[in-house]
Amino acid sequence: MPSTWLAAAVAVAAIAATYFFCVRPGMRGRCAASGSGATAENFAGAKAAELDRQLAELREEVRMVRAQDMLDTGQVPHKSAPPSES
Repeated sequence: MPSTWLAAAVAVAAIAATYFFCVRPGMRGRCAASGSGATAENFAGAKAAELDRQLAELREEVRMVRAQDMLDTGQVPHKSAPPSES
């Protein structure tokens, strides 16, 4: 009998934790966005702009890491020297 009560208590605790740490903050996030006078389109646009900025930063970081790797491994493409004017 005590194991049944323990299992029920663990289930109730898990449901309560899910509500307080997942569901409730999610609902507050939506309410805060709409309550501040921001429309859903403006909020989505700001999110898209932020994602675009982060994506550009990550692409630049990947480019830099690839360039460093090419330098470290000696695979730097050699360009021919510019023609000399004589």
